[in-house]
Amino acid sequence: MMKKQLALVSSITLIISLFFTTAMSQEGDVYVSIGAGVCIPLAEYSNTDFDDEGSGFARTGGAFNINFGYRFNEYISLSGLLSGGVNRYDYIKLQEWLANENAETLPETSWVVESKNWGLGGFMAGVTGSLPLVTNTFYIEARALAGFMYTYSPTIDVTGKETGVEDKKINIEQSSAISWSLDAGIGLRYNRSRKHYFILNADYLMTEPYFTDVRTNTNFGVERDEAYTQKISTVNITIGIGYIVN
Repeated sequence: MMKKQLALVSSITLIISLFFTTAMSQEGDVYVSIGAGVCIPLAEYSNTDFDDEGSGFARTGGAFNINFGYRFNEYISLSGLLSGGVNRYDYIKLQEWLANENAETLPETSWVVESKNWGLGGFMAGVTGSLPLVTNTFYIEARALAGFMYTYSPTIDVTGKETGVEDKKINIEQSSAISWSLDAGIGLRYNRSRKHYFILNADYLMTEPYFTDVRTNTNFGVERDEAYTQKISTVNITIGIGYIVN
């Protein structure tokens, strides 16, 4: 896995270097912006059914990105996006699920869940279209991007406590995977000056990492698949500031 991570970082660095080397030699605008906001999980990623490995139990978290590109004219740009996000694991929903599922067989057991976060990070490239609402000042923009995403799953520790009885344990170890990703976004851009601008974006992100060798340690007889696909879809709403490089 370390080799995959190094290959990912090296590929991103090479692409960015080639992009800026080429773009700076052209006559259009080279731009870069940074944004931050919220990452809202959707569908399977936010589901809370522990019987289904594809239920992500993901809660709303944080999103951040670096967007850079070459603007051929005021209507069309070549864009790159470094995108990342963190989503908390909904341990409260899991505690409720365990209590409900075991209400008849283990009515005196109290459940405690500890977990880490979901994490996403990767690089995508594509095109951005801009439509001026106020000439040289205010624009509505849409972008379509594709690339790859590195995802790590949360560690999950479950303890079932009951007086006079051995604690019931479930431990699901962290895993990671690299997968293809798609991003479709729409936003607003306000040019404060020739060099500086503000942005507000809403992006739909989709990726499907395939996790392998996901180890589950338990004395409770819980069976979990060692390999599964996690369908991840989020809406990332970010605000930020940008700068025209050349």
